[in-house]
Amino acid sequence: MACLSYADPHIGSKWTSFSLRDNGGRVTEWVPGEVTVISFCAYWCDTWKTQLPRLIEARKQTKGLPVRFLVVSIDGRWSEASKTNHEIPMWLDYGGDWSRKHGIDRVPTTVVLDSTGEVRFVGGGVVRTEDILGAIRQANETKSKSEQTLFLTFDDFPAGNGPELLDALRAQSIPATFFCIGSRVAENASMLKRAINEGHSLQSHSWSHNSSHPDLEKCRQIFRQVLGIEAKLYRPPGSEMIDGEAEHHPIVDPYDFQRPSRDELIRRIIGCVRDRAIIQLHANVKVTLEVLPELLDLLKRRGFVFKVL
Repeated sequence: MACLSYADPHIGSKWTSFSLRDNGGRVTEWVPGEVTVISFCAYWCDTWKTQLPRLIEARKQTKGLPVRFLVVSIDGRWSEASKTNHEIPMWLDYGGDWSRKHGIDRVPTTVVLDSTGEVRFVGGGVVRTEDILGAIRQANETKSKSEQTLFLTFDDFPAGNGPELLDALRAQSIPATFFCIGSRVAENASMLKRAINEGHSLQSHSWSHNSSHPDLEKCRQIFRQVLGIEAKLYRPPGSEMIDGEAEHHPIVDPYDFQRPSRDELIRRIIGCVRDRAIIQLHANVKVTLEVLPELLDLLKRRGFVFKVL
């Protein structure tokens, strides 16, 4: 049960106040106001025995912070676990109707809400303590700093979906940095010139996607001759490092080339971004193109602005 379907709780959606019965039968209400970790489990599925200690450890490490932990039993039973929950409240969803309404169709599922009720993290299967803590840190961050900058980058450009990728970026007025394969520059000159005209930065990614023989001078020459620009930066194929970049940036590499699900790709990025980070994506990856409009919208709503390297 490690994967979530697209119908599951969606990062960026908002949860309003709700009421459920606690393990003592009392109606208890949740309202936005503090970061909340909700773990959906079920008594009939032994995964709660693995997930619960991770919640307890995360609660221990965040003691004193404005963070609330809840466990919701989707079958309305969890009496055994309630004896060892270390004071983590357990609420009961008899019949699972409320959970299904919120897209929970499997257990365990862990959701982290920020203080406004916005979903900031969704984890299917048993979620590690480290991932829960990371999601809490992100949810606790102020979303509207004066300016938070991100650098959106794409390796292996130009690629077959180049026009669609440029269209998606233009639709949201987002500039990106493309690390280009030198041998593809001449045959895609028109598309690359469009990228330049639309405010994107073009840099080197070796001549033929071979980090052992990058032929960088050959790349620089083709950039000058065909595009009339200087490529000052170089990201080797298979690497997160960028040669020629003076500032050290945190790197967010979601491994999109492994073709994760849409929700998983968003989770890997949203859960790690911070000011001045470089997001490393790849051209010609279908799921990346599909998720890009939603991802950019989420990041903009959190106060990030985009610049090129």
